[in-house]
Amino acid sequence: MNVLISLDGISYRSFAGYMQQRLENGYSCCKKLITTFPSVTFTAHAAAMTGNQFDRHGVFDNIVARPETMERVALYGDHEILCNEALHKQTIFHSLARNAGTSCCIHWPMTSGNPYIHHLVTESSSKKKLKANVSVEEIDRVALHETTQAIKAGIYDLIATRFVGYDALSHQYGKDSPEAMHCLELLTTHLDQIEQTLKETQKPFNLIIFSDHGQSDVQSFFYPNEILAKSQWKQHFRNKQIRFVGDGSGALLFYSSLAHQQNKEIMAFFNQIPEVHRFYELAGDKPSACKPFGILDLKHMVCGEDIAFPEQPKYQEMKSLHGYHPANVDEMNGFLLCLGDAFTKSKVIEETHIENIAPTLAQLFRIAHPCDGQPIKDIFKEYE
Repeated sequence: MNVLISLDGISYRSFAGYMQQRLENGYSCCKKLITTFPSVTFTAHAAAMTGNQFDRHGVFDNIVARPETMERVALYGDHEILCNEALHKQTIFHSLARNAGTSCCIHWPMTSGNPYIHHLVTESSSKKKLKANVSVEEIDRVALHETTQAIKAGIYDLIATRFVGYDALSHQYGKDSPEAMHCLELLTTHLDQIEQTLKETQKPFNLIIFSDHGQSDVQSFFYPNEILAKSQWKQHFRNKQIRFVGDGSGALLFYSSLAHQQNKEIMAFFNQIPEVHRFYELAGDKPSACKPFGILDLKHMVCGEDIAFPEQPKYQEMKSLHGYHPANVDEMNGFLLCLGDAFTKSKVIEETHIENIAPTLAQLFRIAHPCDGQPIKDIFKEYE
């Protein structure tokens, strides 16, 4: 049995104090798991489950847009515009099912409607079963219960679970706040319970724990659509030919139906603004109906939002966020821990990439999984 646990939003720096104890208990670790850009939940989890970056899996952010209408599409709840067969067939769940393997997913993003997952518990379905205004700790307790029950059932080759509490509380109170740190302590007890449940089965197991991205404190806010609405391109903005789209993040997607040269001029204009770190153009073939022209990467501690008059800011109370390029803001990166029959004990590697998780799982199952990533061979006993 193989269990994959995602701890949403915990920087490798925030988890460093808990790492040594895990090493002493036989875990191997990767100190720094390099995340995606933008460093957000849906893009990172798509990379982890496919082994590919967004130029192949097509998940660019938590919020995307339809380029022809500039309609914003929130992927919370796994919108079918991207959570479709093309994505499902890139996942490790598909490769496992092709080899007669079974899987269970609990509160994992971008899994709705995936026919290759044998038992699926979505975060939205759990919320509906709970009373209104339920706490994130309660949602995580549901995830813990479902995970331990799946382990005890003993019928799944892969169980993938995501815990959301720290990420939500970090946004609300700050990444080092008492509320967030209490949740982190609670999550470590959940991990201990999962490990204990696996040991009680008295069967071979492998446990992989990782964080999809980190967090950074917020100091200022930036509204690029407000700038577009007053710029020389204001008529194009009013005609819904250009727009920045984001979800309270360190990066925003830029959509445009204008000519390439006009887009380059807009990029050059924004690159001169103090809050902007770099405006990246996305080149290559179009992998998705929601592909943006570029991504606006903001400077550290600047939060971007896609409002334009008369819309009102939604994220001014946000204390911590993510989305920045992980090469520029180091605390965007996560970590990875491994324990089990296939893994060497107490091995430390400095860093690897999040897209290497899917091929590492494929290595455990001895199955083929075509993707960009590579197995993390340094942690396997067979490569000692």
